[in-house]
Amino acid sequence: MNDRRKQTRGNSRWVYFVLLMVLAVAVLNYVAGDYVIFRADGVVVQNRVDVEAEYAGRLDKVFVRIGQRVEEGEPLVVYTSIEIADRLAELRLRLAELRQRDIEKKEEIEVAGNLLPIAEERASHAEALRASYEQLSDKGLAAADRMLDILTESNAAQELLIRLKARIASEQTAVEALKPALESAQLALERLGQHYGDGVIRAPVPGIAGSGLPAQGEVFLTGERMLSIYTGDRYVLAYLPSRHLFPVEVGEAVVVDTGQVLIEGSIEEILLVSDKLPEEFQNTFKPVERSQLARIVIRDPEGVSTNTKVQVFRRNETVRGLSEQVSALLTGLTDKAKSLFGGDS
Repeated sequence: MNDRRKQTRGNSRWVYFVLLMVLAVAVLNYVAGDYVIFRADGVVVQNRVDVEAEYAGRLDKVFVRIGQRVEEGEPLVVYTSIEIADRLAELRLRLAELRQRDIEKKEEIEVAGNLLPIAEERASHAEALRASYEQLSDKGLAAADRMLDILTESNAAQELLIRLKARIASEQTAVEALKPALESAQLALERLGQHYGDGVIRAPVPGIAGSGLPAQGEVFLTGERMLSIYTGDRYVLAYLPSRHLFPVEVGEAVVVDTGQVLIEGSIEEILLVSDKLPEEFQNTFKPVERSQLARIVIRDPEGVSTNTKVQVFRRNETVRGLSEQVSALLTGLTDKAKSLFGGDS
């Protein structure tokens, strides 16, 4: 009976000791594990292109869904603006007024041009009649009142001719002055119409629609983000530990753990930028530190979604990496033993 109690006490002590060791190892790993074993938090990212409202308006229709792949130029939403519609109406009205003025000026030039030969003929006839009566007047054969009528007609004909020529020149100048205004109004209308595009906003780049899609009927002000498109290859932005026993080098093989799958990759670039860990990575019991950023390329970027939280490990520090190293070591020893055995025989 006593032996059983002693044995039970001994077993309890061993269990207690093992639990203490496990707790000690866990605490040591929690506090200083990053110093020995390389592990870094990270997030899968892509280049993000924000589609912003370039004018105040209301969203009438949404063509895309969250996560939908879109091509460049593909319609995303219909976004109407009373401000732009009013501006287009003003430009159309202004253009119509300028065109009407241009037509009126050209009609006046045409009418004056048709009257000009008649006025020239009248002036020429009046001038010839005046010259004849002046000759008769010099001989005393012309009546004074008749001579006055001829002079009045000649002067009126000349005045009409001068006025017609001045009118044609003035209207031609007005038409030439209207040309830049017409071109400017036409260009402004075309550009604004192309820019507005009946309110259809298209994808500026090929990619995938982000999660923050707007709702139909939502109102945006100028410069507000409507939606985002993620484009380009996915990569991991890793937050390197501030202290580490073994330095991290560019080109080093790593393993990215998404929590579901392990994806192999390599460190493409260690950025000369430091930033705070995102809130979801911050440790409540540790002070928030700025960590240097690294860009990690992964072999299968399509196998993981954007904005996924991941952990990065050295490949040779993972179970797979260690097993490969042990396997390679055993293979090397076996080959060496075979060569030595073969040499002895």
